[in-house]
Amino acid sequence: MASKIYNQEVIFQSGLTTKVVTVTLERCLTPVWIPLLITERKARTALLHLYLSTGVEGSTPITLTVPLFVGLSSDVTDYTCETLFQDGRDEQESVNNIKKNSNVGTFSVDVSHHPPSTYTVKDLYSGVFDNEPSMPFSQVSQTRSVALEDTTFFIQRGLRKLCLSATKTSSGLIHAPLESEFNKAGRKFLPRICLVFLKDTETGIISLFSTMDSELTIPFQLRPVCDYELLVLRGYEPKKCLFIINAVAFCSFKSYMTQNELYLLYGKACTHSLSPGPGPPYDFYPVTHLYRSKPILHFLNIFNNTGGIMYKYIKNFGGDPASTLNRKLHGLFFSASVDPLTGQPPAVSYYGDQRIHIPVGFMINQSTNLYFADFYCHYVNHHVTLVITLKGSEADAFCLPRLLALNPAYNEFLYRRPHEQHAMVNTKVTVEVFYTESIDIVEFLRSKLAYLSSVKQSGNAALKTVIGLPKRKDCKICNIKEPS
Repeated sequence: MASKIYNQEVIFQSGLTTKVVTVTLERCLTPVWIPLLITERKARTALLHLYLSTGVEGSTPITLTVPLFVGLSSDVTDYTCETLFQDGRDEQESVNNIKKNSNVGTFSVDVSHHPPSTYTVKDLYSGVFDNEPSMPFSQVSQTRSVALEDTTFFIQRGLRKLCLSATKTSSGLIHAPLESEFNKAGRKFLPRICLVFLKDTETGIISLFSTMDSELTIPFQLRPVCDYELLVLRGYEPKKCLFIINAVAFCSFKSYMTQNELYLLYGKACTHSLSPGPGPPYDFYPVTHLYRSKPILHFLNIFNNTGGIMYKYIKNFGGDPASTLNRKLHGLFFSASVDPLTGQPPAVSYYGDQRIHIPVGFMINQSTNLYFADFYCHYVNHHVTLVITLKGSEADAFCLPRLLALNPAYNEFLYRRPHEQHAMVNTKVTVEVFYTESIDIVEFLRSKLAYLSSVKQSGNAALKTVIGLPKRKDCKICNIKEPS
């Protein structure tokens, strides 16, 4: 059986002197883009060369004439070459090698989400970029070609094929110089651009885009609940398919659940919280208050320093890592769960030794909306997270396209009928409520609508609150994807 890989020669040439470097590639029936990372060791300069190969053995060697750019070495021995995205090496290792072997800087990027599954890479031109040197056209040894025709190719990743998207727009691969870019002295400068590699770690598919803008919206929907990695190279393109790297960024992220995935999770939560036997399908218990446990110092700080206001905070990474709430929505966590035998909250708290009890009617009423947000476990009990927002608020606008709206007068987990002082909570799961507004607890205590109680604390409350505990990955009850 013929091997799936073959050796491709890369030749650095200066006059009659040559240096041959061999890289290993995969055979492919279609043309492939090969991203070559080149380092000029004397000037400690990193470059990226994109070469369109035939994808079969016996291809013409990749010949590169040095110096590749004005100011670089003419000695072929000063150049090294490797292919990016090889099997057995993750992209973080590639970033570390780039930083180690060159004078390339680093920066950070952010990824924002637009429902249902569109993502934008932001901060492409922030940080150290403002201090990076501009490059005048007088130093460009060859005028760049205009954009490639709109097309889709494959590029090489060791033993896997990668999808590369190339367009002539701002999200395209090759750009002609911007005629309007001048410095104060009137000299024309080569525009700065970013190359953005997006990798789906499950399929191994990598898409490549470039932009001159400060952000890039990925032009297709990402697969929900999947892990992705971003490698961003920032610099200049003095020649067609040759890129000089000035700065590099790397990050990983998990794509959020859409409402479709959340509906599957909601179904799992409903099934798990069903009561067995011929009786009512759910075990409900009446509750008059929702409670929040925190250390006593937390409450003393509120009484002494915040005017009695318990301010909302950004949600941590607790629960499902693909939850659209994580690090995006501000609120306060309360619990509705009680012991079905006593009707009282649990005797032990993992979040603090003091509890404040707020009337349930303050949160579930005609002025609020109720949403299903999460279902998860930490090896023992299963938890359901509900979100309560003020109608028409910014938080409500955030939740509407991302979460599942529930009927506050009747649903499977927590409901309150109009004009009743109590609510009914399902005792088969631990029901948590994330209320998206700050609360004046001093006013509640003065009016005696709320009250404080002491509780035995167990564990590190700060660790659970600040970081959050992710859900159990191998639980078949509360995961919609099979564990890898």
